[in-house]
Amino acid sequence: MIVVVDTDVAAAALLGEPERGAEAGRLLSRKIHLLAPAHWQAELANVIWKATLQGRLPIDQLDRVMELASRLPVESVEVRSLWRGAVALAVAHAHPVYDTLFVELARRVGARLASYDRVLREKFSELVSEPKEILG
Repeated sequence: MIVVVDTDVAAAALLGEPERGAEAGRLLSRKIHLLAPAHWQAELANVIWKATLQGRLPIDQLDRVMELASRLPVESVEVRSLWRGAVALAVAHAHPVYDTLFVELARRVGARLASYDRVLREKFSELVSEPKEILG
């Protein structure tokens, strides 16, 4: 089984979000092939930075979380291989390209995209599901 993973799923697991963290962690720890466009790492670093600034991640936990992030079993796919399809999706659905890169990857590999993004799930319901739906 292949699953494309949105950055928000990785962030929920790493930051231990109360409602989503355990569920996201279960998805990330399953023996399945996890993929994401390569920019997911920059997005995740930004989420971790914001969590630190907002006091949701204590500064003394920053190195531990970054180490865990570096070990996530997510295969990165070059953005350059996805951007044409992603831009076309973004234009057709009036949705940001940084999100449609994930959708385009899922479309190409014939996989579901695990995401907590409600708008993304609504616009691309044929491809995007919450992790709990993928976990079954």
